[in-house]
Amino acid sequence: MKAIKSKKFSEPIIFCNRQKNSTTLIVDKATSVRFLDQQTLETLGGFKAKINHVWYKNQVVSFSNTGDYFAVITEDAKESRLYDAATKKIKQKFSRHHGEVTCVAVDPRGNYFFSGGEDGRTFVIDTKSNRLLFTLPHHADYVNDIVFSKKGYLVATASYDKRIHIFNYATITPLATLRAHSEPVMKVKFLSNTIICSVDKKSSVIIWDIPTQKVIKRLDGVHDDVVQITSNENFLFLGTALGFIIVYDLLDYKQLVRKFIKVKSRITCLEYDDEQQLLIVADELGELLYYDVYFELDKLQKYINYADYSKAYKSIEKNPLLEYTKNYKQLEEIWDKVYTKASKLLQQSEKEKAKKVLERFNDVPSKVSRIKKLFEEYGEFGKFLYLVKSGKIALAYSLVNQYPLYKNTDLYKALELKWKKLFAKAQKMAMDGRSKEQIKELLYEYRGVSDKTVYIQEMLVKSDIYARFKNSIIKKEFRVVFELIRVNPFLKEFPEYQAIIEYADKIYININKYIKSNEIHKAIKLLDILVDFPDFRDEAIELKDEIELKDKLYQAIENSELIDIYKIIDTNEVLANTPEGKKFNKLWFDDFDLAKEYAYNADPIGIDGIFEKYKNIQSKYIPISSVYALAYITQIERAIKTNKDKVTIEKAIRSYMLYFGADDYILSTFELFCQKYNDVNINIDTLKKGSKKLWRQSMRVVNILD
Repeated sequence: MKAIKSKKFSEPIIFCNRQKNSTTLIVDKATSVRFLDQQTLETLGGFKAKINHVWYKNQVVSFSNTGDYFAVITEDAKESRLYDAATKKIKQKFSRHHGEVTCVAVDPRGNYFFSGGEDGRTFVIDTKSNRLLFTLPHHADYVNDIVFSKKGYLVATASYDKRIHIFNYATITPLATLRAHSEPVMKVKFLSNTIICSVDKKSSVIIWDIPTQKVIKRLDGVHDDVVQITSNENFLFLGTALGFIIVYDLLDYKQLVRKFIKVKSRITCLEYDDEQQLLIVADELGELLYYDVYFELDKLQKYINYADYSKAYKSIEKNPLLEYTKNYKQLEEIWDKVYTKASKLLQQSEKEKAKKVLERFNDVPSKVSRIKKLFEEYGEFGKFLYLVKSGKIALAYSLVNQYPLYKNTDLYKALELKWKKLFAKAQKMAMDGRSKEQIKELLYEYRGVSDKTVYIQEMLVKSDIYARFKNSIIKKEFRVVFELIRVNPFLKEFPEYQAIIEYADKIYININKYIKSNEIHKAIKLLDILVDFPDFRDEAIELKDEIELKDKLYQAIENSELIDIYKIIDTNEVLANTPEGKKFNKLWFDDFDLAKEYAYNADPIGIDGIFEKYKNIQSKYIPISSVYALAYITQIERAIKTNKDKVTIEKAIRSYMLYFGADDYILSTFELFCQKYNDVNINIDTLKKGSKKLWRQSMRVVNILD
């Protein structure tokens, strides 16, 4: 497979990201940042941080999607840095890790700077103020990767401790801990807000369901070191150390192509550009390559237009990913029509005409066996026709069992229709108390048909069950109806069964109409009925919960009930991403940012006014307490800088620990305190510890030093 465009650089590209201003941003191992024109790949601008990364298997550089901020690890890995991309100046130097920095990240919106290290800690710094806000759940070993969900506010960290932590950084709360890898986890990737992919050191790839914290699938067919991951809506792409791209289907996680693309050396960066629908690959030789994952699509459509189906399917053999396009669907529809037409011709003994109709598919390997089977089975169709016309029904059904394709014929369907009519008549006779001999006489010609005989025998001995079945339908007791069907499969042969299936389909259609027209109560009323139909039960329950919650959200918004609003959108990602959800999340984040400004000024009273309306919302307890904690830390830091007396500062540290516990704020501040003051009289490890989870605004003091 050839790249549709490429560019060679003197150093390997280790980071690539499509920016909102329609440029492509790349960073090489020497930390030269370039903004490229998406079409020509010409350099439009950039700057150099002059940091040479000898080791870059982990994410040693990161950019926000907005292009405002740029994070990087220093050459000696002793500190992480945050740059303002506009001024090209360093905003923050962070060196609080015990050991080296292992990876950095800036969240997509450019609000937070994340720094992960050998100590298993991931620090989160506010990009506007450069202040430490909080830390993610600690790992027991190196942090290897930090990634974000495309929607919502989820961050995942992968570690040498073989675990993955999922964290909601909007509410500052842990969401999940995933454990199933037997080796250190090296890479993670959100496939959606509820599904994540992870790769360990032995290249074992796992797909996870985040809400249940369970493994969905362990991917087969990985025989090389996986070093990069990306995806689009249909496919998962794995980049390897040998330069291969492996492709998996995101519906069933089956491997589609083991060697989809081959580049010359180790893949150093892998991204999918949704706007251009191109796969971006960078390798260790400095090549930046763009691939059309739907290559051969134009040829496929041309071959379809010219009815050259042999070449059309060869295009799909060259690129199996084309099976996920509307063009392939069009091709398969043509095949189905041709196959059906040939089947009808064979039913009319028009063998040569059938061959003529199918001739354009004779060279298509995937169709050859089906064509061969079609002619083989219809070789006996004349016999089937004779048996039906001669009334030798048992032998006719026996032939159908031998040649299942006959079930698609009009003759077989007519045979089945006749059976259903006679069986319905026999059922009525049984209900009317007619003798078994009379019923057997009516169904005599089906005596030797094994699957029909079962139904006949059950009907004769269970006519009372049919009466209960019919009565339950009249009363719309569908749960009873389907339990009777489960225990007595013969009931499926009754016309009433088909009627209730059609009834369920109509209910489903009407539910969706009511949802679209916002007639929620009518939709819920019908869902209460549909939940009793086994084939619809799970979907009906899920849909009912969703629309009831959505209705509850709208009612809460109408009544200005903030507690209920945030209780819903903070626990439901779907509703959080509705226009209403986004509006209230923006309100919260704007207030949260404003409250942080008061915290940086050591002003708890100012924070009070911002957070008053959120004080009874459970999901906001921890972020609110974190902001107050930041205000008190600022007060303590100021006291240390202004040489406040030691006893007062020690008292403040005790109070802080009693309120909030041993967080990174107080630990780093205590280190500063010990460095500046002699003979410190407290041991922070033995102090009584509180918790941000338990702290409430009612516990607020104006100055923690008082």
